[in-house]
Amino acid sequence: MILFITEQGSKLVKQGHVLMVYKNGEKLFMYPLETVSQLVLMGRIEVSTALLSLLMREGIDTLLMTRYGQYKGRISGPTSKNIFVREQQFLKRTDPQTCLYISKQLILAKIINTRNMLRRHHPPVYEDYKTRINNALKTIPGVSTLSALRGLEGSFGALYFGCFSRLLNGNFTFNGRKKHPPPDPVNAMLSFGYTLLFNIIYALVESSGLDPYAGFYHQSSYGHPALVSDLMEPYRAPVVDRLVIQLINKQEIVPEDFQKEEKGYRFQEEGLKKFVTAFQKKLFSRYMMREKKETLWGILQRDVWNFMQFLQGDRDEVTPYIFQ
Repeated sequence: MILFITEQGSKLVKQGHVLMVYKNGEKLFMYPLETVSQLVLMGRIEVSTALLSLLMREGIDTLLMTRYGQYKGRISGPTSKNIFVREQQFLKRTDPQTCLYISKQLILAKIINTRNMLRRHHPPVYEDYKTRINNALKTIPGVSTLSALRGLEGSFGALYFGCFSRLLNGNFTFNGRKKHPPPDPVNAMLSFGYTLLFNIIYALVESSGLDPYAGFYHQSSYGHPALVSDLMEPYRAPVVDRLVIQLINKQEIVPEDFQKEEKGYRFQEEGLKKFVTAFQKKLFSRYMMREKKETLWGILQRDVWNFMQFLQGDRDEVTPYIFQ
């Protein structure tokens, strides 16, 4: 369970293994910590040192964000002691063919998941672009360098976000993907959703014993958790993009839920709460996994674990989840 706390001025304390939330001396709610895998604190929220100690001891990743969804930092317990999996991770990063294989599998899954989302939920748009999408899928197996693969992914991204406005109904405008600052509410939602997804995968990567900064597809740079960015790629469209489209098209989020500032658009407080609630619900939506249904959260856990096993040599393939 990922627990979001957005109530400004609230105070979090522990009572045994129960998380208690108070505001102005009044108890708002309580939650058993054994069911919490990650705690996300947004804005002016006070946490007792006793609770922080318990969170670190129990390995519950605590994410700190501004009240408007900007990442500030995280508090976590000791790093995994599994040095052996990190040794394999760094060893395999030195093999160009392994890096290329992993990267191809991730980008294939990304494009397939994007294609499936368009085909299922937006057939007219899919029909207009299916030839170019399928051509990209056919080209990837023959790509021989990471730079060529990055170029192909960049071209696909331009194609996809070039048609993204056609997926939206209502009073929202979208003239292309731009991260910082977000020039419109749609970009603000996409960026915030990607930030949430990124930090969930970060916690899973770290808890599995892998090094979040040692990636295979994204280029390494100081302070960038490249492996997290790698493993996130297949989930951008089916998780974040699909959620943004649904919230807009069902008018669950409206333009009035945002405020324009000098540095672009940001959520108003009520809009932020609506998005966080919907994102949390999305994480525990169930999808078919082999012959049974599993939550999205469980699928993310399984994919990170399977990837770790691949690096250790216990699995033969990298197989990100494919959404139908």
